[in-house]
Amino acid sequence: MEAVAGKQPTVASIVRNDVFRLNALPDARYGVFAWLQGEHRTEQGGDLLNFTFTLFYVDRLTFDKANEVEIQSVGIETLENILAELAEAGIMAGEHTYRAFNQRFSDECAGVFCNVTLEVPKDGICGIDFTEITDGAADSVPIL
Repeated sequence: MEAVAGKQPTVASIVRNDVFRLNALPDARYGVFAWLQGEHRTEQGGDLLNFTFTLFYVDRLTFDKANEVEIQSVGIETLENILAELAEAGIMAGEHTYRAFNQRFSDECAGVFCNVTLEVPKDGICGIDFTEITDGAADSVPIL
């Protein structure tokens, strides 16, 4: 996801797993792609892993805030393009909506975020019996 986001011409920085880490970057380069993990799901015997994320696009407002709507429009286009490129790689996005915001980070900013579930095939994930690998060492693990 970060590799795809980093190729977007509107993205100059990536913030991992908490958009508010942007506050610790006083000389952040804008636009910013940020992500936050949500609750991930799967089903025993199912074919898919479902990873839930909140994706953000953030940019700095001008002094008069005249670029607010432009930032939000660019943000939607940027996040949509990231999701489209992930789909081309076989990582499908479920239904998602966008919410526009204004937020004071280190700078006065605007942006958009979306909550999305990415579906990834389990391809070849199977259980491993580690007792065969460790000669039964698991029997000595204390149960608390």
